[in-house]
Amino acid sequence: MTTTLPAAPAPAAPTRATPAQNLVTLGLGWWLTTGIFVDGWAHNRYGESLETFFTPWHALFYSGFLAVAAWVLWLGYRGWRSGRRGLAAFPEGYALAALGVPIFGLGGLGDMTWHTVFGIEVGIEALLSPTHLLLFAGAMCILAAPLVSSWRVPTPRAAPAGVVWPAVLSATALLSFTSFMHMYLWGLLAAPQGLGYVQTRGELSSILLTALILAAPPLLLLRRFRLPFGAITLMYGLNTLLMTLMLVPGEWRVPLLMLAAGLVADALFLLLNPSPARPWALRAFAFGLPLAVWVPYLGGLTLLGLTNLSLELWLGVAVMAGLGGVGLSALVVPPPVPAEAGG
Repeated sequence: MTTTLPAAPAPAAPTRATPAQNLVTLGLGWWLTTGIFVDGWAHNRYGESLETFFTPWHALFYSGFLAVAAWVLWLGYRGWRSGRRGLAAFPEGYALAALGVPIFGLGGLGDMTWHTVFGIEVGIEALLSPTHLLLFAGAMCILAAPLVSSWRVPTPRAAPAGVVWPAVLSATALLSFTSFMHMYLWGLLAAPQGLGYVQTRGELSSILLTALILAAPPLLLLRRFRLPFGAITLMYGLNTLLMTLMLVPGEWRVPLLMLAAGLVADALFLLLNPSPARPWALRAFAFGLPLAVWVPYLGGLTLLGLTNLSLELWLGVAVMAGLGGVGLSALVVPPPVPAEAGG
């Protein structure tokens, strides 16, 4: 007689993070993000005079990491207590954060060792140090968790505020971290002079890279959500404020300009109502989004006499930035692929 063993119970599916839990993650994540920018300010201000790993600025962002890591692990512990195992113990979308915590922790230990053995990096070296790149990767995984969590909530594009705003704030943190890591190529806080082919090529390249970095988060979000008015203004305003305070403290014109550009972009979103179901409106929005930033920025520099770029150069690079936005939109929402003919 054959005895049939009972089937093993199916593993429990991950739970969904509540809007309040996502906001806690974001609050602690922004503690970490703010600390990174303060540390960047210190490196830019003091340079080679920083001779130790143990600084108040490191303490600020590492304490932010410890706080958000403890929170993520607590969420995983709650799932484990309810019978879930592995990454399924974490809420939906938080497996990425669960991977980000050890990556960042490994980067932190490596950073302390690196500083002890090789000293403190200065300039661009501080951004491209292998241990700092590990910190960057781990932080991005943690900060992306609320975005992924909100993305997977089964709601229509016009999602409730408790779903869409955590996604916006998460995308803003990702934008800010990416901007930080590319500060040496950031095209918004230095007036291009156009003096010679090599310098002009570098200046215009930094503008085009910055334009792509700024356009990517709103275009990604509109694939899933109908963005509420003010979302792009918040993203651009907060990101530019952090970059300005770090690189050129006291500058107020660029943050105000980016607030205005965000409002124009939000108005353009309302006017065109871009979505994957309206591809032409989406392409038009993707073209107009960079123009809302770069035409007033470069045109304003020209009117104030702060740049020597010719009309052809500054207007042309603004149009190129718009075309880059269209290219990004084709990657975010590609054209449909025709069905294959039957064999």
